[in-house]
Amino acid sequence: MTNLDFIYRGDTIDFMQSLPPACGHLIIADPPYNIDKDFGEGTFFEEHEIWIAWSKRWLGEAKRLLTENGNLFVYALHRNACYLQCVLYELGLTYRRQIIWTYENGWSKYRNGPACHYEPILWFARSSCSTYHTIREPYKSTERLRHRIIKNGKVWTPNPEGRQGGDVWRFPTLAGRRFAAERVEHPTQKPVALSQRLVRHFSNPGELVLVPFVGSGTECVAAKQLGRRFAGAEINPPYVEIAERRVASVAHSEVEVPG
Repeated sequence: MTNLDFIYRGDTIDFMQSLPPACGHLIIADPPYNIDKDFGEGTFFEEHEIWIAWSKRWLGEAKRLLTENGNLFVYALHRNACYLQCVLYELGLTYRRQIIWTYENGWSKYRNGPACHYEPILWFARSSCSTYHTIREPYKSTERLRHRIIKNGKVWTPNPEGRQGGDVWRFPTLAGRRFAAERVEHPTQKPVALSQRLVRHFSNPGELVLVPFVGSGTECVAAKQLGRRFAGAEINPPYVEIAERRVASVAHSEVEVPG
């Protein structure tokens, strides 16, 4: 592949079929959730079975494109994640973990239930040895670290980079004035900080990040910021223009935001 760092304008399956096998070291997919809301062309299917059949097609292509040590992340919704997870099992991919992206500024469509404060992110790979660089987070309490700590009869020494991060990730959605500078005209835009965590910890510099559903271009931006190559597809022309503007404004290997 010689034509990298580009966004294909058109159907993602056409885009994926044009790529050679085992070329993607990291695939980050934020597909249509098939909820009753207009997000533009190709985002809503009249019947659930049609959505499932379509999901099997593009996920099958994702498997074909994944390298032996590559990772596949699929954003989902609490009510449809189980369907996608079953498809991924049927394709023979290896379950690595379900990441829970949680946020305080949740939403609620129905009045007779609690507000939604999380979205699942399915993590699959070809093997259990896929690329992973340990996530570190600040210790909750620094006071206890001043004293000697014994665990299983041995002296425990805290890691200077912080505790090992878990599978519940706290990143706010881009709501309110606080994120006005980052927010663009896209209804499901993901935070750059969240995409940076995926890119930084589940791929290596110089590797190729594939983005089957570019949307606002956040994953492409994160890939470029962190010294990876990227290629993606988006079927809606207005979103392609937004994504291309965002990518063009980024210099390679900008200063990394702590993950």
